[in-house]
Amino acid sequence: MGLIGSTIVGALACQKESFLKTLATTVCSCEPHKGHITPKDKQNKNKKKKDSDASNGTEVKYAIELADTVIFPEGGGQPCDQGFIKSETDEVFVSEAIREGLTALHLSNKPLVPGTKVNVSMDWARRFDHMQQHTGQHLVSAIFDQYDLETLSWGMGDVTCYVELPKKVDEELVNEVNQKVNQAILDAIPITVEVPDGHGHELDLSHLPDDYDISKGLVRIVSIGNLDRNPCCGTHLKNTSQIQAVSILNQVNVRGGNSRVHFVCGSRVYKFAQKNYDILKNVSGGLLSCQPDEVYEKTKLLNDNYREANSTKNNLLKELMGLEAKRMFESFKNGSTLEWAYRKDTDAESLNLLQKELLTLVNNNKDSGIDLDKTHTAVMFTGLVNEPGTIKIMGPESTELSGEIKKILSTIKGGGKGSSFQGKISKYEKGEIDSLVNYLNNFRLHE
Repeated sequence: MGLIGSTIVGALACQKESFLKTLATTVCSCEPHKGHITPKDKQNKNKKKKDSDASNGTEVKYAIELADTVIFPEGGGQPCDQGFIKSETDEVFVSEAIREGLTALHLSNKPLVPGTKVNVSMDWARRFDHMQQHTGQHLVSAIFDQYDLETLSWGMGDVTCYVELPKKVDEELVNEVNQKVNQAILDAIPITVEVPDGHGHELDLSHLPDDYDISKGLVRIVSIGNLDRNPCCGTHLKNTSQIQAVSILNQVNVRGGNSRVHFVCGSRVYKFAQKNYDILKNVSGGLLSCQPDEVYEKTKLLNDNYREANSTKNNLLKELMGLEAKRMFESFKNGSTLEWAYRKDTDAESLNLLQKELLTLVNNNKDSGIDLDKTHTAVMFTGLVNEPGTIKIMGPESTELSGEIKKILSTIKGGGKGSSFQGKISKYEKGEIDSLVNYLNNFRLHE
């Protein structure tokens, strides 16, 4: 704290008048800042304190304390404002504003002299967006409360926001909530902020930060007409019509049975719609050659055709692997004790099918004398140069063969037990496939 006293967080100009964009004030103190623990950091017990000083090679930041400010420090789930502090001789950019105890600090790469008269301003577009999202969250939570769905937590991202609810919400209820929220926006319900006597002890204050001394600070109660009344330190709109619109999007399951319901408010509704329509238009016109409203039917048709083609491919692959297995089986019957098969692809499924078909032939012809545990060895592998591959070995020679193959293939990793070996090749180097084929052919000649 500097020689000049500063306004406590809770009574800042930005909190008293959220539409105030500039303020004449005084620098109370300015000191090098060594970092702070953010709310996200506090959730991670292993997260070390951020360090912004020059010792770790980053630029030194200064913590500037002002007598009062229109720049909101991060809190209540709302990100901080950004802005400028301007004196008669200098101007510094405030990249971040934080709260330490009851004090608001403005972080900048340039210092200011304590006692200097300054004018502080904030990025209004950023602030208004944050207010639309934050007030929108209060409204969304208030409507979900009507269905006994308490908001357990919330978050504001760069694109979407979310409220975390104790269970998944069915689509019919989501649509109903969406309609009620947007009706409340049309109703232009007044939003008020009050500071009750006795620090609002009749309310649930469990969500207040642990380092905020309520005995020296104050509690702000934000109300949306008769819909909602909750303690909140953030900046808010004057009435619900200023939210403009809310669109509830998707849900994501978290923490067991909880659900995060994502939504956007205000200008983000338009931006989200425009971005997704542009994607839809590019997909329909550039990829599907259809109108945007025909995308579903066209995609369904393509998906059906894909499934049919994939089924045909799988049947043909099974038939092909059956023929390959029969070739190996017949070679075994004609006296060979080692057979190998190579597929010029990276799909391990072909080897699985080949192995299955070969084992089926062997098991169905016990009188053939072919034994892939004791007397006969099968080597199967896939892959291309500079691509990954798979190898399988079945038979009594698997230990010797795998040992030599590991010398040939530089990136192979795998293992086995008894008469089997399975490995993966992360990438075939140039010449390795030919060397493996030559080795297997020479081994077969000398069997």
